[in-house]
Order: sequence, then structure tokens, then C-alpha cells
Amino acid sequence: MLKGLARATLATPTELAENTELQRSHLSRAISELREEDIVKLHAPEERTVGRYYGLTDFGEAAWEHLRTDIIHVEWQDSDPTSETSCRFVETVTQLLGDKLRFVGMYDGASARLLYADDDARSEYTEQELTDGARELVFRRGNLDLNIPNKECWAQIYFFDPEALLIAQDPDRNLYSASFSPYQDVDISALLNTIESVVLQE
Repeated sequence: MLKGLARATLATPTELAENTELQRSHLSRAISELREEDIVKLHAPEERTVGRYYGLTDFGEAAWEHLRTDIIHVEWQDSDPTSETSCRFVETVTQLLGDKLRFVGMYDGASARLLYADDDARSEYTEQELTDGARELVFRRGNLDLNIPNKECWAQIYFFDPEALLIAQDPDRNLYSASFSPYQDVDISALLNTIESVVLQE
């Protein structure tokens, strides 16, 4: 539940119940207890019965930052793709990006795995920096859960000059990532069109 409210994210009990699969009664009790501990606060008038949005307090944000390093398991050993989609994803980004490709990763809801790493790119980071980066990627998964009626976000691209990071999510909510550099001469539209058919299996 804390993950769903972190980084200034606001959510109603109904939204939290859907994202955490907790029963509404258990969730309401948890919210009450966390409010008493100054971890969660209400961002609406107390008398409001609908649209009661909750978020983390400053203390709650600090608590989550401490907890998330322990609950997100990261495997940074190179490992081969294990599913048809992950195999196709690695093959596709390798073909499309060539020597621009730096890292390819996957998060299946339980652990993050490194599916490919360019030797030069990997040498730029310590093991701890790679682990912290993976945890940040997993945490950012929530950004794909945008609440737009009849729309579902399946991909995002972040630009960190001169590097770009593509994040895509399949129907089973597995998360795939590919970083590449430089990105200036990459046809982003064509890249997304191809990745869409791979990840969404259309």
C-alpha cells in the first residue's frame, strides 16, 4: 500500500484496493492505523464521503524509501530470457538499436533481471549503482498505471542526454526496459511501433 502512495501519489481507498488486492475492510483499518502513526494523511476535508484521497506524510515517504530497498529483490547476474515475449524483446531491441543498446532488463513482479548488458556500459557502474537503478525502475512501474478512462499506458521513454530509456509493459504486467545511446538518430516512432507488436503481442 505504501508503494501506491509514494512520491506524492494520491489515491482513494477504492484505487488502493484494486492495486493491492486487499479487502476494503482490511485496507480501511490499515489506513486508520497508518494515519495514527503519521505515515498516511488525508488530502480532503474530513467530512467528505467520496473522493477521499490519501497520500504519505514526509515521515511516510522517508519510511517507504527505507523499506523499498529491502522488499525489492534484484538479480544482477546476466541471465537468458525465459519467456517468448522476453526473447522477442531482446532480439528486437538488439536488431533495431545495434551498438547503441546498453542495457536490457525485465521485472516480473517478484524480481528484476538483467537480460543484456554492453560491457562498456556495465563498466561505468558499480554493483550497488546497478542495484539502485533496478529498484528505481521497479518503483517507476507505477507510472504506467495512469488513470485515463478507456486508455492503458503500455510504454514510456525517458531521455537522459545522451541516453534514453524505454520501459514497456505486457498484458501480464511484466515490465521490460532497454537503454540506448545516443538516441538522437533513433526513429523513436518506428521503435515504439515495433516494440508494441512484440510486447502487446498484436
